[in-house]
Amino acid sequence: MEDDPFAVLGVSPDASEEEQKRAYRRALRHAHPDQGGSTEKFARVQAAWAAKDVPKPKPTGSSRVPRSTQPSSWMAEAPAPRSRSGVGAKSHGHPGGWFREKYGIDVREWLGRGEQPSNIFDPALVARVPAPIRHTLHAAIAEEETAKVLASLESGFEIWHDVVVKGSRDTLVTKIDHVVLGPSLLWALQSEDWGAAVHVAHGELVSEGMAPKERPGKELAQMVKALSRSLGVRFSAMAYVLPDAHLEGSLEAVTTKGKIPLSVVQLSALPDLLAIDAPHSRSSLVGDDIFPLRERLRQGISFV
Repeated sequence: MEDDPFAVLGVSPDASEEEQKRAYRRALRHAHPDQGGSTEKFARVQAAWAAKDVPKPKPTGSSRVPRSTQPSSWMAEAPAPRSRSGVGAKSHGHPGGWFREKYGIDVREWLGRGEQPSNIFDPALVARVPAPIRHTLHAAIAEEETAKVLASLESGFEIWHDVVVKGSRDTLVTKIDHVVLGPSLLWALQSEDWGAAVHVAHGELVSEGMAPKERPGKELAQMVKALSRSLGVRFSAMAYVLPDAHLEGSLEAVTTKGKIPLSVVQLSALPDLLAIDAPHSRSSLVGDDIFPLRERLRQGISFV
């Protein structure tokens, strides 16, 4: 990207905010692949918009993710990977934090008052706890590992972690691990580690590590539908992100629910999946759609 982001946007730094927004939208239209541009040009415009108010980016808490190897506290953080552009994706929320806190509460309740461990993440203790409690910790670590990968994306992406999904009466139902807005698609991602291999059968994810009657694909689709309704947005695609060893191929289509395609992807293949316009998605974003959508997400998303 050029040193001056305003040059990329084609607007003066002294222009009003509204004039800058119009220039940004115009630049997006001209850069979009469907309008004769390219994915690189489109991402470049996104990067310029993100960088225009921050000419010398500095690490902030929003770009830091928990260190999954830290044994003493779920609040510990480590610097996120830097992108090639030096600007990087903007992220919000604390991935894995809610599950780590829940794990701590559940472990102490399971132990009772007679035992107060100095380290609830001690591998010997983790091995002793009931499987559902242990899975909570594994789910937290899976979120953190996905967050590290997402943090390495370019500045055309914006990410929200641990997003609240509310029911019809505005009460907490559950959460979506990662909402990712890219240059042309809006993704809902769940990070999981069921401790066993996963395969696709009859339009659903199946694993020996799942609880009886667990239907993760159906569950994610219901959450996406509820979040879409509460935010007034349309998601383009959904995916479950798994440890590489738990999925035979790098990417597999699962099904389509409510016209939104659902896939399952290896963690290492996630950047490649997000970097392309998913050909099976019917909800690609073009030009002017992106800016109002981004603002709606920023204003409407809540965190657990």
